[in-house]
Amino acid sequence: MSTEDFTTKLGLPYLLPNQAQKHVTLNESLRSLDCLVMASVEAIGAMTPPNAPVEGEAWITGDAPTGAWSDHPQKLAAYRDGAWFFYPPHAGWRVWDLGDAAFKVFDGADWAAIGADVQNIDYIGLGTMADDNTPFSLRLNTALMAALGAQDGGTGDIRLTLNKEAEADVGAMVFQSGWQGRAELGLVGDQNFSIRVSENGADWQNALVVEPEGGRIGMGTDPSAIDQLTVAGRIRVTSDDGFFLLRSDGTMDMARQNGGAVYLRTRSNGSTLNFGVTDSAGTLTNTALSIQPDSANIYASFTVAPAETGTLDLGGASRVWRNVFLTNAPTVSSDARMKHGIDDLPDAERLIDSLRPVSFYRNDQAELHFGFIAQEVRAALQAVGLDHAALWHQADPDDPQSVQALRQEELIAVLVSAVQKLQSRLDRIETALFAETAD
Repeated sequence: MSTEDFTTKLGLPYLLPNQAQKHVTLNESLRSLDCLVMASVEAIGAMTPPNAPVEGEAWITGDAPTGAWSDHPQKLAAYRDGAWFFYPPHAGWRVWDLGDAAFKVFDGADWAAIGADVQNIDYIGLGTMADDNTPFSLRLNTALMAALGAQDGGTGDIRLTLNKEAEADVGAMVFQSGWQGRAELGLVGDQNFSIRVSENGADWQNALVVEPEGGRIGMGTDPSAIDQLTVAGRIRVTSDDGFFLLRSDGTMDMARQNGGAVYLRTRSNGSTLNFGVTDSAGTLTNTALSIQPDSANIYASFTVAPAETGTLDLGGASRVWRNVFLTNAPTVSSDARMKHGIDDLPDAERLIDSLRPVSFYRNDQAELHFGFIAQEVRAALQAVGLDHAALWHQADPDDPQSVQALRQEELIAVLVSAVQKLQSRLDRIETALFAETAD
């Protein structure tokens, strides 16, 4: 029989015309098919035939086999009908390697595990087609990468590395919606770690930038060269009960949604809270205000003045200061240009006669005090026909039961007027007495 009488790949004999005992040829082809189709072998690269082979077992022989295999290197050796039959493999043949529990494929020279060697391949497409622009493409709903644990010979760590070639290149991950970029994180054109976002996939805005030297951070802008955190815009911290807002113009707002107190706390209990100011060059010049909770004191390093002259109060009739300590006497504005309806003070002597100086103890103090009673002073003013508002004050004019108070320094003018009148009277008496003595 010539080579044309056998199939090309498996070498199975054809049934020929006028062939005698055709069943012998057919059976030979069936036996070969039984060995080669969906083939499995005990091992690959075997050099020595087994002592007691089992009918139907097969091996892939090595480069220099011995014994009954000696003239058949790198062939599929099948034991059937009490004899060895050898089949030379062709590129693309696949067998199941029982020894390694893996499929093996013949590449024309060696047998390799299917899927074990995928080095330097052009494309991988999982659930989709890869191409030149995206040679590694996945189309799926979930993906998992898990660390190789120590129990399996690993370290338990896992890292995904993206390495760009040069500083001006990009090494980043892009997140898209509708095939348009919406967010990107990584090294984008420099060595800073950036998180940036886009509304249209074309125009990008840096949301956060971290520079590698010092780890300085910029939010909405590049990091400052001297500040650890630089923010372009406002910073707001919000809770169910309120918010803290630091504005880009340097002002700070705090609020409580449900009312109540707003606190500016120091870092630890008892710490002094200082408020400093700088000059036009940005240099810290002094501590403007210092609050020391342990001593219950507030210290000011600057003059405290109202925003507008004569419009604000220090304390109130129902919120009075206990003691005021001064080096100099209080200075009260008395400029004529700030007054109108100026007139002599009438009935000063009558008012003095109507006042009752008293000694008393305050309800919450043990010290003895001298002074006047606000209700009595008001009555005295009304009795002499003077406007009671000159000396008397009430915390809430619409509430008759609110606290009453006195502007006692205004009594000085009353006393001076009375003394002047008494002095004038005394001068007249002395003049009269001197005249009588002279006579």
